[in-house]
Amino acid sequence: MAPDFTPILLTGSPAERGRRHGLLFPREIRRLRRVFFRFLLRAGYLVASLPLALLFYALGGRFWGQVPEALKEEMRALAAAADLDLASVLLINVLDDAANALPRCSALAVDRQRSATGGVLVGRTLDYPLFIDVLVREQRLFSVTPEGGVPFLSVAWPGYVGVCTGMNRRGVVLCQLTAVCRRATFRGVPAALRFRLALERGDSLAAAARQILALPATIGNNVLLAEASGALVLELAPGAWACRRPVAGLLTATNHFQAPEMAALKGRFPRRPPGSPLSPTHFREAYSAARNRRLQELAGGRRLSPRDLQAILADPHVANPGTAVAAVFAPAQGTLWLARGERAPVSRCRWVEIRAWA
Repeated sequence: MAPDFTPILLTGSPAERGRRHGLLFPREIRRLRRVFFRFLLRAGYLVASLPLALLFYALGGRFWGQVPEALKEEMRALAAAADLDLASVLLINVLDDAANALPRCSALAVDRQRSATGGVLVGRTLDYPLFIDVLVREQRLFSVTPEGGVPFLSVAWPGYVGVCTGMNRRGVVLCQLTAVCRRATFRGVPAALRFRLALERGDSLAAAARQILALPATIGNNVLLAEASGALVLELAPGAWACRRPVAGLLTATNHFQAPEMAALKGRFPRRPPGSPLSPTHFREAYSAARNRRLQELAGGRRLSPRDLQAILADPHVANPGTAVAAVFAPAQGTLWLARGERAPVSRCRWVEIRAWA
């Protein structure tokens, strides 16, 4: 079944937002948890699967002390309303930090001179090597109005309070991509929660970037940020960062660092996890570099419309069997397009237009 992108409205205090979230999706959050444990069993860990699961819970718990209090309150209320243990909700939100370097994502932005709409356009795919069917089916569009913060939209999953793909009411767009990095630490705010704070506190591109850089990182990330008048990529690692701007009106990002000053922090790409529909080729830096070149080839030398970006994200050298989410943003118009399909790669399925806060 294709996902439902009717916005899920979450308003009020952190506890009120969390409670509504948990009451709406108790079965879906349990389904995500079951899929995770089934993977551990199917992966051949056998009797080690329970200790490994406990290890992942313990890893999630290591991050708890770094979570800002308002987000702790939201997750506590979510877990209580869904009748779930808090550890499961926390793990859903820090799985990327605990597992490190699983996604295979692509993103691009074109500036106003290269855009057919007159404003910056952003496109992104979120590619995952595991849990793909449930990630496709269970994705939702959350419309969050935090107390004292900037309202924002987030393409995410039940139980997920962080942001990896979103846009706020001030027209700031955020797309998170994992970057394979030799550094990782528990002494930082989990990535998706840090990026959530950037959208709800950042009323401009510059403010969102400052918010991200103000909090310590846990893993490597490439974060594409944009607004109607500009775009940048923050290349992030624990204790280091670099900023890239568009070149000839185009900015691209995949899963490796491109800034020269981050070259020494590049890590080794992980092996293909058991049961993944992706091939071993997808788990190499060469594949990340090839996708980046393909984005540049497809976008080069012409003005691009939202439909053009959708076609680029559907290209067979960009999309792959793990493409679970695909989105295009026109922040000047407050509009986004989401790929609505029943199976990956969703970028080759039907796209739906959504006017934010219409």
